[in-house]
Amino acid sequence: MRRGEIRLVDFEPSSGQEANKRRPAILVSNDAANSMAQTLGRGVVTVIPLTSKTDRVMPFQVLLLAFQTGLPKDSKAQAEQIRSVSITRVGAKVGLVPHDVMKLVEDAIRLQLALD
Repeated sequence: MRRGEIRLVDFEPSSGQEANKRRPAILVSNDAANSMAQTLGRGVVTVIPLTSKTDRVMPFQVLLLAFQTGLPKDSKAQAEQIRSVSITRVGAKVGLVPHDVMKLVEDAIRLQLALD
């Protein structure tokens, strides 16, 4: 389990406008934390949910083209929905974000969290 992988994640239960249901999400936590959580079968990893609703992409979101990621359709990463989830919520790998696009995801995280 590595940073930049797109994994199916179960976001239920959710509340209000939070991302819900089982959906793809980008793994954005560091590889050491990801590996430890996977090895132990417990702990949390940090993810950014994806949606296939791409008609409007905000500055804190990133368009992910299907041919770049291996997903069945274009999607967008929603950095405003970043969260840590239990490793037990994380399922199969369904895609991978290329390094250059991952830089855009990192920029979106910085913008959303006002890190610059």
